[in-house]
Amino acid sequence: MKRTRILLSILIILIMSMIGYYVLTHYDETIKYTSKLIKKYTRKSVQIPETSYNHRTFSFKTVSETDDFSPKNIEDIKKIYYTVLNNGWESFTFYCDVEYENCLEDVRTIANSDKDEYISLINNYVSPYNSYKKYNTLIIGDDEINLTVDKLYTNDEIERLNNYVSTFLEKNNIRKGNVSKNDIEKIHDHLINIISYDKEFNKETDKETESNKASSAIFNKKALCSGYTDAFSIFLDKLNIPNFKINTEEHEWNVIYFNKKWTHIDVTWDDDEINKNNNRNFFMITTKDLFSKDKKDHLFNEELFLELK
Repeated sequence: MKRTRILLSILIILIMSMIGYYVLTHYDETIKYTSKLIKKYTRKSVQIPETSYNHRTFSFKTVSETDDFSPKNIEDIKKIYYTVLNNGWESFTFYCDVEYENCLEDVRTIANSDKDEYISLINNYVSPYNSYKKYNTLIIGDDEINLTVDKLYTNDEIERLNNYVSTFLEKNNIRKGNVSKNDIEKIHDHLINIISYDKEFNKETDKETESNKASSAIFNKKALCSGYTDAFSIFLDKLNIPNFKINTEEHEWNVIYFNKKWTHIDVTWDDDEINKNNNRNFFMITTKDLFSKDKKDHLFNEELFLELK
């Protein structure tokens, strides 16, 4: 028995010595592995907001949502950014997976891309009510990412616009699930009739303007192209018609899915004041037709919008 205890003690000493030797000779790897274990079992869990606001359920090719908020690659991070915006969450925190070594670098790539290219892209695919004035990314420590959204529309504006749209649709007997091309024309023509383009806006001197919003288009009867586009998009959302926006440095317009195909509608350029009394020139046209009519202000990166490929 005594001999057994001695042999066992020697074995334990040998094992501890081997562990000690490994730690000393692989110090950096050991510290890194230990750190990963600590982070894995001490990291806070992701808190999913209970309520979503103005959430679109359309199935797009360009963007998609996720319910996995522990990203493994940059595509997972992109899905998180879109999910937060599409759900109308004003703040959200997620954490990098311990095995995802380039996570923070990829977050910075998305948040600080040239002219926020990706964030600007996903803004085109969410309800105008969830679109942002600013999409903020804050990195805390080496694994925590906090997202906050400064929304473009106030709750009061959303309520007023919803009431206006509902009243118009009811008055014109336009029903979700039974929408005709003629119904879409009625909405298109109504916006053209009530809105005037804001010719006083100077992009060189005016940094912000209400004319880029549907609220100004509807209630002030004055808007920039983004105001026309948002107003039309809100009507389409109410009717559950899939749609998104395209914007260039010079212009913005709508793309809608109707009768099993995607087509362009530019309410702004169909306005009499701009399009010389031809108010159906940019109504439900293909990309080819769009470029044949104008390839200056409407020239966009076709590679970004997979629905149109």
